[in-house]
Amino acid sequence: MSAPVHAAVTAGKCTSCGTVNYPKRLVCKKCKGESFETVAVGGVGKVLTYTDVYALAIDYETRYLRLAIVELEDGLRVTGQLLDENPKLGKRVKTTIGIVREPGDKPILGLQFVPA
Repeated sequence: MSAPVHAAVTAGKCTSCGTVNYPKRLVCKKCKGESFETVAVGGVGKVLTYTDVYALAIDYETRYLRLAIVELEDGLRVTGQLLDENPKLGKRVKTTIGIVREPGDKPILGLQFVPA
């Protein structure tokens, strides 16, 4: 299953101090500014931690989900689905956008990580 080309996960970049806030917030975590521009989240990073989640909602068609927190090269930390059969802490991965869940006939897109 592939995601539409126009799909993106976004964050808010504070127009006062330039800090990228992900997930988006109403107030900047650094300077308390309240004005943001939308920026795409993505790139290459390293796995900080990961876990396999087995207690899933009934509409998941998979046995488990492997989730990870990844620190991107710009320092932003993001959470997403890790698509790697041999995960390791510190391993380099790149972000993609893909279907993370399909409840009914409307797929839900999100961040996924694959080996870089």
